[in-house]
Amino acid sequence: MHLDASQHTVLDLPFGRSAVVLGAPGTGKTSTLVELIAARVASGDVGADEVLALCASRTAATALRDRLSLRLGVATQGPRARTANSLAFGIVGEHAAATGAPEPRLLTGAEQDQLLAEQLAGDADDETVAWPEQLSLDVRRLAGFRAELRELMERMVENRVSAGRLVELGHERGLPEWVAAGAFIGRYQDTLDTLRPGFVTAGELLTDAARLVASGEVVPGIRLLVVDDLQEFTRAGLDFLAALARRGVPVVAFGDPDVATTTFRGADPAAVAGFGARIGIAAAPLVLSMAHRQPAVLRALTRRVTERIGTALAGAQRQAEPAGDAGAAGGAVQNIVAPSDAEQYATLARRLRELHLLEPRLPWNRMAVIVRSGRQVPELARALAVAEVPTRTTAASGALRDDYAAKQLLTAVAVVLGLTPLDGAVATELLLGPLGGLDVVQLRKLRLALRHEELAGDGSRPGDVLLAEALADPAALVTVEDMGPGRAARKLAQTLQTARGQAGRGATIEELLWTLWDTSGLAATWSRQAARGGVVGDEANRDLDGVVALFAAAKRFVERSPGRPPGDFVTELLEAAVPEDTLAPRSLADAVLVCTPPAAVGLEFDVVAVAALQEGAWPNVRLRGSLLHPQALAGAAPGGGDAVLDERTAVLHDELRMFALAVSRARRVLIVAASEGEDQQASPFLRLAEGEQVPVTGHPFTLRGLVGQLRRRLTTVPTDAAAAASLATLAEAGVAGADPDGWYGVLDPSTEGPLVDLDADPEATVAVSPSRVASFEDSPLKWFVDVMSGSSGGLATGVGTIMHTIMERVAAEPEGDISVDRIWGDVERRWGELGLEHGWVEQREKRRVQKMAQGLHEYLADFERSGGALLGAEGTFTLQLGQTVINGAIDRVERRTDGTIVIVDLKTGRKKVGGPEIPGHAQLNAYQLAYREGAIPNDEPLGGAKLVFVAPEVADLKGRHYREVVQPAKTEAEFEEFRVRIQEAGRGMAAAEFVGVRSDNGRDGYDYRIHLVPEVSEAEE
Repeated sequence: MHLDASQHTVLDLPFGRSAVVLGAPGTGKTSTLVELIAARVASGDVGADEVLALCASRTAATALRDRLSLRLGVATQGPRARTANSLAFGIVGEHAAATGAPEPRLLTGAEQDQLLAEQLAGDADDETVAWPEQLSLDVRRLAGFRAELRELMERMVENRVSAGRLVELGHERGLPEWVAAGAFIGRYQDTLDTLRPGFVTAGELLTDAARLVASGEVVPGIRLLVVDDLQEFTRAGLDFLAALARRGVPVVAFGDPDVATTTFRGADPAAVAGFGARIGIAAAPLVLSMAHRQPAVLRALTRRVTERIGTALAGAQRQAEPAGDAGAAGGAVQNIVAPSDAEQYATLARRLRELHLLEPRLPWNRMAVIVRSGRQVPELARALAVAEVPTRTTAASGALRDDYAAKQLLTAVAVVLGLTPLDGAVATELLLGPLGGLDVVQLRKLRLALRHEELAGDGSRPGDVLLAEALADPAALVTVEDMGPGRAARKLAQTLQTARGQAGRGATIEELLWTLWDTSGLAATWSRQAARGGVVGDEANRDLDGVVALFAAAKRFVERSPGRPPGDFVTELLEAAVPEDTLAPRSLADAVLVCTPPAAVGLEFDVVAVAALQEGAWPNVRLRGSLLHPQALAGAAPGGGDAVLDERTAVLHDELRMFALAVSRARRVLIVAASEGEDQQASPFLRLAEGEQVPVTGHPFTLRGLVGQLRRRLTTVPTDAAAAASLATLAEAGVAGADPDGWYGVLDPSTEGPLVDLDADPEATVAVSPSRVASFEDSPLKWFVDVMSGSSGGLATGVGTIMHTIMERVAAEPEGDISVDRIWGDVERRWGELGLEHGWVEQREKRRVQKMAQGLHEYLADFERSGGALLGAEGTFTLQLGQTVINGAIDRVERRTDGTIVIVDLKTGRKKVGGPEIPGHAQLNAYQLAYREGAIPNDEPLGGAKLVFVAPEVADLKGRHYREVVQPAKTEAEFEEFRVRIQEAGRGMAAAEFVGVRSDNGRDGYDYRIHLVPEVSEAEE
């Protein structure tokens, strides 16, 4: 390998001398490190087993280990590249074995997070720690609070601050947060020593190893230690390196403070230039002067970014000039500024496909997309995959419980072990997931088949109960095994039964997971899909990665805790909010890497895209550690007003460092992408990387996109012969979607028969729900799609279900508590059923529903004060009118003081109903008719029906949080008119055709797009 003069200066260091080497991105720090080790081994100064390279991450260590093995070409007794934690673990373990002490075990971040969550929950019950008011119980339940608590504990270890000393510092500096945290951490450490003896954190492990080396209790046997990416080392890691150096181990450390990406975890950029003084080196750091990675254009951009960063006691490395092998010319900076995130991602995908398909035809694995936050990685990876850009990620970007495939297996095991009750919702989740393999239509068929059997046996249990019972006992599915969904459900039920038997015999979590996985047959299915590539293949690859990571976690659990039951593993993973650190192998397919800046350390690519560069997101100048101030432990001197300014400046410099690292990974092309519209603005960082604008619209560079363009062209200009010919060519080549025989709207319907043939069978009936009549009359097609698709209604339906259940529960209690606190307490207990993520959306919805609770309370209280009586709540009825059967449920039947009966329907939606709509309101008409016909047993006179609205958007503005809309009692003539109307609706619902009604926005209803758009319908006309 050709080295420049500055790199040779490093290799010419006398053996035994320590040094610090500064190098800008792309100056060949890692290459120089490899050649230095090779030169020392070749000269005989050290043996291959006496030299060790330390890296900042396990991924980097693995890559460097392979590179060193190839370069040295000799066998070694152990890995020659490790992390500092790995070396420290070996040293502490060696000492433990020599002294007979218990072997140390590393406490992972996920395990620590769960232990902290349990301890915080326990302390909240007995209030043993006096937390300050701003750290309320709601705050302490947040994952972000636990993350800061873990960070504070790590900084305490690095700065040798005990829990008691933290309490003292809190009193000295007027920080009640530290006083409370110190008291809590003391209790936590006692609990940890009791429940998990021998477990240590990474910081404690490094501190223990440094102590053993410094005292001479352990001699590592290393004659040369070379460190890569020193800027990523924490204070505990630097102390460990210094201890090795003071014991006579030569240390040559490479780094660049301008690209430190883990300062939020305790890394100190200034430590690179100051490391020499820490280990007693008088000479100035060596500087690599030539940049071999980036041509002039890209190197100038990287320098523009790093010049805006504080020098961190360094800065000479920024003057590196492009070397001849980087090319004085070449290199390109390109910008994508799109009006929305979707268009940004689509344009980025198109540009990456251009670079892959056209000259220079770059492989996918020579491209990377870098985003600021790990939370953005899954979203962007999926968006690119949908646009037919294969993607991969470096490691788990979220907790295993959030991975689709892993979550399905965990849920199944939780059901087997009895940790999760097998109710209708869980049964539906399993059947619709990969283990069950059903789609919504198949599940509906299965539910209907079970329901028909239940009714035939004079039963009345709902479909969800029957599904849960069927999965609990495979015998319940024998009678429906002749249909595909029944066979799939019985297979899953038998698998769960088998695993349940294994669990009873003491099977490990690995064995239970393997039974579920092996029986499912998903390994072969997903492997075939992954091999075919495309959107489905990328999804299969991600699912397989999730399963492998789950099995790796299970294996580690069994090895570390052989006697613990499988339920502990499931509980830990389902409750863990921190991603699992895993060495499980991941897909090596040719794919674009999507990652964050820390994951890109030590990597380089021909093409790098820095995406989602939005104002407020990157740079994110929000102060770190604002709850517990962990960063304040590093500097003991009490600050003043300038401390806030310095801290904000430091945060901005950290953001610039991550941006500098991201842009410096590019060898040939750098793409910077952002969205700019009414709701979001591009980051100011975009101005640092101005370049050629990439058009937001253009050729999709996918066969699927080309087919879509040609089909759209033909529907607009049916006489376009060129488009028709192109589609014919694509159809002959077998491209999906090109052949008109497969187009929706062109194929003949699978059946032209009615849903229910009322004419052929005089005994046949059609079921009509009162709440669906208006929807059918407004648009038969919308009604059909909603009913047949099993639409759940989402958040609004969930809130409505909870409020109705609470009202029913209150009504069932003779002396029911109708206070706001009771109603809202019931809501909070069921809030998790809504599945909302923590954040401003959840808080907004909580405020809305709190107002609903107030409205419901006011209505019930006003009714009590009126002297009325409640006769029934949530009662059901059935009324047959010819071949139409009305099935309904009534929220409340009330008797007023004048003796008349009023039927009440609670409404939690935002839609306002009133005025001319009320006399013909189908749902209230149906309720009145049911009462009139005796379907609701009562002899007292009917006084009408009413709607009670509690949603704040439609509540009464006259000081009340609810609004009533009353429908007067119907006359006999009006009842007869409604009988005709409801039977006509029933006959329409049983028909073979359902007509759509086009609305102003081109949609039939409000929830989805269908074929009622001009490009299709008008062309056909």
